[in-house]
Amino acid sequence: MEVVGQLRKVPLFKDLDDENLERLALACRTVSFPAATKIVKMGEPGHSLFLIANGSVRVVYPTRSADFELARLHGGEFFGEMALLNEMPRSATVESVDEVELLVLEKDDFRRIIMESPPVALHFLEMLSLRIRNADEQISGLSEKAMRDSLTGLLNRRAFRERLSEESDRSIRYGDSFALILIDLDRFKSINDTFGHDTGDTVLAWVGRLLTEHTRAADSPYRVGGEEFAILAPATNGDVAAALCQRLVETVAEAKPPVDFELKVTMSAGYAACPEHTTSPDKLFNIADRALLKAKDEGKNQFSHPTAPTI
Repeated sequence: MEVVGQLRKVPLFKDLDDENLERLALACRTVSFPAATKIVKMGEPGHSLFLIANGSVRVVYPTRSADFELARLHGGEFFGEMALLNEMPRSATVESVDEVELLVLEKDDFRRIIMESPPVALHFLEMLSLRIRNADEQISGLSEKAMRDSLTGLLNRRAFRERLSEESDRSIRYGDSFALILIDLDRFKSINDTFGHDTGDTVLAWVGRLLTEHTRAADSPYRVGGEEFAILAPATNGDVAAALCQRLVETVAEAKPPVDFELKVTMSAGYAACPEHTTSPDKLFNIADRALLKAKDEGKNQFSHPTAPTI
């Protein structure tokens, strides 16, 4: 039977004997989809296991901004296995890459077979455990990617906002102090206009490395905008934050960017401390931002202290 031969290629069933393979083959139906067809959609109820006989599919996690491709599956592989165990919605979308032929096994048929044949159930559980472990690794990687700026490798604005809120809550609850430092590269637009965006990207990545290398292990640097950076420094009061600002401004001004021509890069900074200046994350950001603007207005390549404390 042709279906038996196809099932034998599937890792989930490769060690089953002919009798059990024939049971599965009789329960399967064959369906085909043209290229670029959504076979299952995230959020839809699932009730079928799909075995790829021919062609390939891609598994994607759709977001508002982009679809993250989690995996590509080819002949002999399968998807939708969790639908055989529960009624939970699909956790990802699967679409055909090219014309694809699938063997479809419905949940009721599969449950009947595993009740009749314990070896089928055992093989299924073994393969399912591997798939769950791989899925966990993929999701962890996706989460990390969503929190990182691809150019500098620093945590991004989304991660910054979450961490700022967490640090503020901790300060209110336990009385812990922390500082926020905001940084802006001086005259960065002229670098892009004069030397090109590739040079600008090189400078941004270089500054990201400097911020990582010249802060403590407990401090966390972020890229929060085009040429804008932030640092959250736990267990840090205003005086320590001022010293850190001074050191970082001097470090960037004295260092040479990794380009093969003369290029002077400087930056300005401002800071605010919690609970010294405020316990509100939004107010803390605004105080540090005003200090940063003051440093820019007063000549750049320097840092500025915050104005009078605001509770």
